[in-house]
Amino acid sequence: MFQQTLYTPFAIRAQINFRRPALESDSILPWEICNLLSLGSGIDGKSGRAHGGFNALVLDQITGMTASVISGTFAPATATMTVDYKAPINTPGVVLCRCWAVERQGRKTWLKGRIEDGEGNLLASARALFIDPKQARL
Repeated sequence: MFQQTLYTPFAIRAQINFRRPALESDSILPWEICNLLSLGSGIDGKSGRAHGGFNALVLDQITGMTASVISGTFAPATATMTVDYKAPINTPGVVLCRCWAVERQGRKTWLKGRIEDGEGNLLASARALFIDPKQARL
């Protein structure tokens, strides 16, 4: 969805994905996934502020991407996600999205994600549960 719908000069103007050492003590892995996003005003709900639904979409995208890396499958499904909105995301601007896994049991992966401004201030956070697809029976 990101590439076909949101990569425009007015929405996600540029994106860099990378993995780095985990910063959070509750991470069960030594790394976290990060997305650095340059945002335009085409995602605004109110002039100069990103729409809350966009914020949730970004958090779902990064938690899903991280769940996919952990599970080794491209199809883990979002079972639940709770988003807490802390401050507006001003547009245009640049934000850092981070995600790390906090628990893994069988096909289930629990993750946490954050959207931060350039100063590291928390703008939105999420806790999500992803479930890997069942193996096909032959």
